[in-house]
Amino acid sequence: MEHAAHWPAWAAALQDSALGLGIRQSGWIYPFGNIIHVMGIALFVGSIVALDLRLLGVGHRTIKVEQATAFLTPFAFAGLALLVPGGLILFIADAGPLAGNPLFVAKIVLAALGIANAALFWKLWYPKMKNWDRLKPGFGWVQTMLSLCLWIAVPVIGRLIAYL
Repeated sequence: MEHAAHWPAWAAALQDSALGLGIRQSGWIYPFGNIIHVMGIALFVGSIVALDLRLLGVGHRTIKVEQATAFLTPFAFAGLALLVPGGLILFIADAGPLAGNPLFVAKIVLAALGIANAALFWKLWYPKMKNWDRLKPGFGWVQTMLSLCLWIAVPVIGRLIAYL
């Protein structure tokens, strides 16, 4: 397979591996990967956005923060459990051009920042969810806004990869 000069060698090797070739030649593996990746994004990002909006005050009088967290968190984890393997299938099939694509790199960096922000948020604020509406922590609000921006940006950039 011919490779562009800017593709990392490891990515070209992954794409050219038996696994990469098998994904590209299969009539169902790549579409399956795409479907579970999109379903995972919908579950994960939808849950995170809904929770972030609640943390920012949407639904304040009708839905308690701890109820929203308890309800939405399992959906977020289910989404993550779908989007990661789906994304790996899609990546392995086209690892060379994706690894060399600045939009793909930006998507991965923003997703890593989103995960780091979520882990820090969970450590700092989860024990205080009962008091969130009374507490209104400034840094917690900043983290929530950051989360909202990051998790909207990641799938938007992901879609742009196909067009730019």
